[in-house]
Amino acid sequence: MEALLLLSLLCLGGCGVGVEVIRPRGVSLSNRHFYDESKPFTCLDGSGTIPFDRVNDDYCDCSDGSDEPGTPACPNGKFHCTNAGYRPQYIPSSRINDGVCDCCDGTDEFNSGFVCENTCKEKGRKAREALQQLAEVSREGFRLKQELIDGAKKGREEKQEKLSELQESKKVLDEQVEALKIKKEEVEKPEQEAKSVHQKAWEELKEAQRAAREKALEIEAFAELDDDEDGMITVSELQSHSELDGDSDGTVSDEEAQALLGGSEKADVTTFHDKVWPSIKDKYNSETVAEIPAPPLDVTAEEDLDSQIDSKLEHPHHEDEDYDDEDDDDDDDVTEEDHKEHHPKPPTDKTVDDKDKMPPYDEVTQALIDEAQKARDQYDEAVRSLKDMEDSIRNLEKEISFDFGPQGEFSYLYGQCYELSTNEYVYRLCPFNRVSQKPKNGGSETNLGTWGFWAGPEDNKFSIMKYEHGTGCWQGPSRSTNVKLSCGKETVVTSTTEPSRSVSRLFLHQVQPFGPCSGERASSQMAELGNTE
Repeated sequence: MEALLLLSLLCLGGCGVGVEVIRPRGVSLSNRHFYDESKPFTCLDGSGTIPFDRVNDDYCDCSDGSDEPGTPACPNGKFHCTNAGYRPQYIPSSRINDGVCDCCDGTDEFNSGFVCENTCKEKGRKAREALQQLAEVSREGFRLKQELIDGAKKGREEKQEKLSELQESKKVLDEQVEALKIKKEEVEKPEQEAKSVHQKAWEELKEAQRAAREKALEIEAFAELDDDEDGMITVSELQSHSELDGDSDGTVSDEEAQALLGGSEKADVTTFHDKVWPSIKDKYNSETVAEIPAPPLDVTAEEDLDSQIDSKLEHPHHEDEDYDDEDDDDDDDVTEEDHKEHHPKPPTDKTVDDKDKMPPYDEVTQALIDEAQKARDQYDEAVRSLKDMEDSIRNLEKEISFDFGPQGEFSYLYGQCYELSTNEYVYRLCPFNRVSQKPKNGGSETNLGTWGFWAGPEDNKFSIMKYEHGTGCWQGPSRSTNVKLSCGKETVVTSTTEPSRSVSRLFLHQVQPFGPCSGERASSQMAELGNTE
């Protein structure tokens, strides 16, 4: 699809008063010297020479029809309307005496019997008024163009100056960023070392807690399995726990129990720890849940917990000095509070989360972290400032690199957009950026092309702007747009036409001179934008 945006320039033409000179009917003043009655007439194409009395004799002698300028005898003849007071014109000789007034002075109907009113004077008056208005517009356009040129020159100088300042500031900021980066890396090293020490201590503590919990569970398991409290785990005592069944038949056989006991009939605390517990801990269902309190991070947890656990292994019920078999067997005497005390509920998720959460850093480590974070913040802020500055530099370089015309007169269009709303679409032109259209009743925007280059003819390069690489047409090329420019005072989109399904034209009228204005040239301007698939 190719779009065409046309800005047409109407030039101010001179208007003179015609001077009547005697010559054959239908001959223009500029050709009068070819029609000299004192000598034979030579056809203007040189095809022949005839006596002059055969000019306008209603018979075509010359192949170019030049011998019959005032009769319809030659099919290719041309009749000149003098139209004194207005613009002279040529009409086909076939229109002579056809009953239609083609010349405003009526000279084409000299022998038709039809009377034509001479309207040349009134037409001339209106034309002169229109040309005077166009001349005023042209002068205003030229004035505005000069203002734009002056503004463009000043703006370019300011942008160049700003670009130089930014480039110098960037050098300083580059050095600051590098210095802050070095500082950040310097303070991050002791921070990471301190955090690693803290993390390692926390991991060791968690491992000690895990080992302590496992030992506590082992203690409880030994105490629960040792029904007769003789300090030995026997085959029959293991058989009371069906979850230890190895062949999934629902019972623990003698052979299975002995295998768990390492081939023996019983196991003491040491054997239970070394052989039995490793093989049953994943299957064993404890009747209670043991919770070992976590020691502070700066306490050697493993040593303290080991002493507690070893004591429990040697004296399973040492912590309950009032332990009584009969009281223990009497379930009716156990209150709800006693049950909660001896059979605590499993820890909640919050408890687990708090337990697994690493404790706060000590003051020295936190101070190192704060110092490193401050350095990181300063470095990040400097990097952001540098990025913003680099973006500004790129945008300035891009704007300065644009060809805004011979004297920069089109720079005022940069960063502006102009729209036209029709029954179906909203067209949007953003000079030096893109052209698009969007359906008014919903739908996605279609890219009609992005800024490419100036594409005018060699003698008027800056009369056409080329926008290319738009949205691809269905089974066709990518859309593109041509913007043709001329001089004027307004920059608004006024109308659009679509001569076919694949072609549309958009007309623009500029609030500022959109094209080259000069001298007394008329400056009525418009733009025609079209799409061609």
